[in-house]
Formats: sequence, structure tokens, C-alpha cells
Amino acid sequence: MNFNEQSILIDAAGFTAQNIEQQRGTSIITACYCRLSKDDEQDGSSISIETQSNILLDYCKANGFQIFDFYCDDGFTGTNFDRPEFKRMMSDAESGKINTIVVKDLSRLGRNYIETGRLIEETFPEKGVRFIALGDNVDTDSEGLDLDFMLPLKNIFNQFYPADCSRKTRQALHSKALKGEFIGTNAPYGYKKSVADKHVLEIDKDTAPTVKRIFEMAAYEGYGYNKISNILRNEKILTPTAYIAKCSGKSYDKEPYDWNMTTIRKMLENQVYLGHTVNCKKRKISFKSKRVVKQSEDKWIVVENTHEPIVSEKLWNGAHDKLSMRKRECKNVETQLFAGIARCDKCGYTLSLSTVRNREKFYCCNTYKKRGKEACTIHYIRYDDLYDVVLNDIQRHIFMIQNNEEKFSKQLLKHLGKTKSSDTEKLKSDIKASEKRIKELDDRFYKLYEDKLDGLLSEGQFRELSRRFEAEQNELKSKLEVMKQKSDTQEETVQNVDAFIDEIKCLSEVSVLTKEVLHRLVDKITVGNKEIIDGVKTQEIRIFYKFVGSID
Repeated sequence: MNFNEQSILIDAAGFTAQNIEQQRGTSIITACYCRLSKDDEQDGSSISIETQSNILLDYCKANGFQIFDFYCDDGFTGTNFDRPEFKRMMSDAESGKINTIVVKDLSRLGRNYIETGRLIEETFPEKGVRFIALGDNVDTDSEGLDLDFMLPLKNIFNQFYPADCSRKTRQALHSKALKGEFIGTNAPYGYKKSVADKHVLEIDKDTAPTVKRIFEMAAYEGYGYNKISNILRNEKILTPTAYIAKCSGKSYDKEPYDWNMTTIRKMLENQVYLGHTVNCKKRKISFKSKRVVKQSEDKWIVVENTHEPIVSEKLWNGAHDKLSMRKRECKNVETQLFAGIARCDKCGYTLSLSTVRNREKFYCCNTYKKRGKEACTIHYIRYDDLYDVVLNDIQRHIFMIQNNEEKFSKQLLKHLGKTKSSDTEKLKSDIKASEKRIKELDDRFYKLYEDKLDGLLSEGQFRELSRRFEAEQNELKSKLEVMKQKSDTQEETVQNVDAFIDEIKCLSEVSVLTKEVLHRLVDKITVGNKEIIDGVKTQEIRIFYKFVGSID
């Protein structure tokens, strides 16, 4: 950012350790820190980066502060301190380049109660750094400033803000979803957001024909996912992600025409092309985390007839009827059934299909094939043997789920090392109890201050009790964070198990293996080398399923 008052800025490049120390003795060498996140943008331009910078510049000029540098984190949440400019500022403080930090208000420094308090009360004093928050009248060099009370109170409110914003945002988005408004970041391939209303989808004339053609190839030609993706790839039609990058003017470093089966399958299953809006397929686990998890289909919000369809009901049904009829004898025609899926358990490289003189097909390690036994071993397995093992395993899971879904779910959760439902309920109870106690301590803290003002407590008693409450609160919050992370992990695992079961349930019967079935259920299959143990020839084959990994 450019400023007119250049004279107030210190030439950082010309500083040495000696002249920094000389300056520190006589001058207030200042870091002006600004931060703005998406949550803050709803407050308008009053706290924009430019506005914050001008406020800090005017203050430093009026008070004779020498500005060492401006540190501006634009688009970073206050709950996370892993910000590039904040880290650069702390590095300059560590090396003694600055002795003062000025912010517009406490929330610009951060919205995490514990971390913000630690910075102001411990880190800055240890580094000999004065801290000033203009809007909150905080100056750690001011005498008589009651930091023991004021700072924890303000930081509590600052931490509450992003949580409240997140809650309100979720409520607003849920309300829009119920109305059938589109709330996704990017419009589905084949559509674009309306200029008049970003929550309304309009036909994209450039890509909608491709979508319709995909459905027609499935319905009229009887093509499967792989064949359709190959056709689009050969015709050099941009993939959805490449098309988005092109429209936004961003660079795209991947293969722009690399259509895959998963993309085709998701498009053929997406009800948006029938004119229906489908929202809430995924969710963030917490306002403090960017991690997104899939939601079960019963939590999706589907509103019909919200926009112009690309495909008719007749075309949709025709495509799905043909796809469901494409089960065929794979032993004869699917020569590359396990391509990209079957891997060597030693080197991790793919297994390649070969044929011996008697026309028997087998897989062996590609590393061994190219570089010999110095690099790996053959990891030989007959095609028919691998086919039978995988088919039997999938059929076994189908049978178990059809006969006792609840039992299968419990066994799978236990296998994945997750707690029983009773332990999960205890964890939720402990989280609730900890949150309740933290609130009680906040209330007690306010009552303490009232007692101090009324003369019922001495200054010493107030400070001692405040320290006790804060110490207990900090310990509770640390434990609470661990418990919530554990709870989120458990919840994600349960959702993954449910998602796997849902995928299996979509396959009421599998008599033959197809690429579609494999790619729907399996991430990879590892094949071990043949060994003789106690006179018996054995070979380990591990199937890693989507969502849940290796089950056995």
C-alpha cells in the first residue's frame, strides 16, 4: 500500500542491529498491524485494510511514532494465528526491530480468547513490546490500566463474534436452501449464476450442450462412464474445473481435457440437470476449521423445479436405465478391469496385465517388469484369482448389510477403532459439562468485578480470585478443544461408515464385476508376494474401500 506521509516510515533495509538498538533507546519504533476477514466484511468499509491503515498512520503521525512497517493480513480469520504478516511482525519483534505494536482494536490482533490474552500479558512484555489498541483504549504502558479485568472481558466478546457470525451464516444459508436458492461457490457445469441474483441458476450456452450430450451418449448409445470420458478427452473438451479456471482468468496447471469416470458419474447422478436444486451435501465441522465432511443423503435439501432443466425426465430415465443394464461378464471383455486400482504392496506401483501362451491372464508388479528383481519382486497373481477374491468380498459385504445393517455398522466402527455409542454419549456429556462450567466462570468473573466495585472485595482478593478462575478456564478450554476434536473425528467416521453402507445398498446384487462397481466402492487393492508359511502357499490381498479403508 502507498502512503503520502513517507517521511514517517523508517527505511527498514538500512537498519543494522546497532542502529536499531540506538533507535530503540530514543524512539517508538512501531509496527502497524491490520487484519480483515470475510466475517468482518459485513461491517462495511469502516474496517477495511485501507481504513485501518489510515487510522494507524494518523495516530502515529500525531504522537510522533516512527513506523517501521505496515503488516496487513487481508482475508484471514482472527481465530487462527497462522497468518503470514502476523508471523513476519512477530519475527521483527523477536529480532528487536520494533518496540511497539499498534492496532485499530483488540479484535484485529485476534479473536481467540486464550491466545490473544497470552500475547498481550506474556509474549509482548517478555519481548519488551508496547501494545496499543486504539478503539479499546488499551495501552500497556499506561498506568492504572486494569488489564486483569478489561482484557479477558474484551477477548471473550471478540471470540464470541466469529462463532456468532458462523451460526448466523449457517442459519441464513439453511433458509436459502429451503427456498431452493443455490448456495454453492461455483455453479454446476452446464449452468452459470444469474447476474441479477447469484442464488439463481441459468443455462450456460457454452457447456449445457456437453451435459445434454453426456446423457444422450448414456441413454441412446449405451456408453458407460469410461467410454464417455474418453470421447470428451479425445475431442479436447475442457473439464469442469478447467472451464471454471478459464472463465475466472486463473491459470490451470493440470491436464485441461482429462475427463474421468468419477466426474461423468457425478454429473449423471446430479438432479440439478432436471431443474432441481440440491443443497447441503457437505458441511464444515466447525467455524474454527476448514475441514469439510460429506452429509448423508437424508440431510440433503432438495427443492424441485427451481430453474430451467438441461435434460428431460425421459432422457434422465433412459440414461439411468441403460447404465443399470450395463452389467456384463467382465472376465471376457474387461481386460483392464483393475487398471490403476491393483498395486504392489511393497513398492506401491501399479500392477500390469499380461497374458501367457495358454492365454491365461495375470497381473505383476510394473517396477519388477521394468527394472527387474533389484527393484522389486514379481508379485504375481492370476487375473481370475484376483477377480474372485474381490467379487466374493463385495458380495459378502452386501449380504451382511442386507441381513443386519446395524450389526455390520457397529462391527465396522469397532474395527476402525472408534468408541462405542455409550462412550460417545459420555464424550458429548463431558463437552456439555465443560462448556457449562466455562460459562459459570464467566458469570463469576463478572460478579467478582461487581463485588470489587461495591467494596466487598479488596484489590488483592479480586486479583487472586480472578487468576484462579482464569487458570481453571484455560485448563477447561484446552481440554474442551481436545474433546471437540475427538468428537468431530468420531462424527466424521460415523458419517463415512454410513456413506459406505449407502454405496453398498445401492448395489442390491453384484453377480459380475464392472469398472463402475469397482470405482464406486474401491480406492485400491494391494497384492503381496506369494510366500510359503508352514508348508502352505499364501498371498495377502488387501482391499481398501472408499470412506472406510481396509475392513479386514
